[in-house]
Amino acid sequence: MHHVRLALTHADLVIDRGLGRNMQVSLRVPYDIKEMRVQYTTLNGAPFVPPYGDIHHRDETLRGVSDGSVTLAWSPHSQWLFGLGTTLPIGHTVPDPVALGNRGLRHEHIQFGSGTLQPILTAQWSRPGAVALFARVEDRLSLYESSKGYRPPNTFTWAGGPAFTAGRITIAPSVAGQYQTIGRWHGEIDEGSGFQNGGVQLQIAGRAGAFTLMPGVYHQLWSHGFGGQTFDQHTTWSLAVSRSF
Repeated sequence: MHHVRLALTHADLVIDRGLGRNMQVSLRVPYDIKEMRVQYTTLNGAPFVPPYGDIHHRDETLRGVSDGSVTLAWSPHSQWLFGLGTTLPIGHTVPDPVALGNRGLRHEHIQFGSGTLQPILTAQWSRPGAVALFARVEDRLSLYESSKGYRPPNTFTWAGGPAFTAGRITIAPSVAGQYQTIGRWHGEIDEGSGFQNGGVQLQIAGRAGAFTLMPGVYHQLWSHGFGGQTFDQHTTWSLAVSRSF
């Protein structure tokens, strides 16, 4: 059994530019730090040292820019927002780890990009009021293999809930989740992909001078992995800082 723990520190730089006619364009560039720790056990839980060494998984910390995205959003009505965009394949990719592993060669499973352009579709609904409501869905599609033979999974995310405003503070509790299909390398299953999960999150937004601060926390309530894998996301903390010009 391979027990893999991945600590992810994720930062996004997001720039939104209004275009008029209820439209805006958004550019997103992420930077990730991925710290992996691995433990091998037998089926009954006893520690195990694999005879092939660390060619497959190893303790390591990787850093780099991940795939960015550009999205065009349009609001035909004050309660609706629709978006269409694509990922930007600027993140580092690796050679086929399945093929290298089958040959007994050292390989890497962690990537910072997919090597492909993935269309992004978004829709958001909101209702203002003393107790506002919102719902949002996003679908990131996979249409083809990269030049290295990798086809990323489709990923569908959703969130919804109320928002309460008191003075300059807004509190937004919600439920959120995602559904991800299995990625593949030349048709073979990409480990670590393929799951669905969901949980509760809380985000607070408040003004601090010219800036808006938005701390948040997410706690997973359910999870199900596909292809014989299991996936558990620990409590996740976030902080967003924005400014309008």
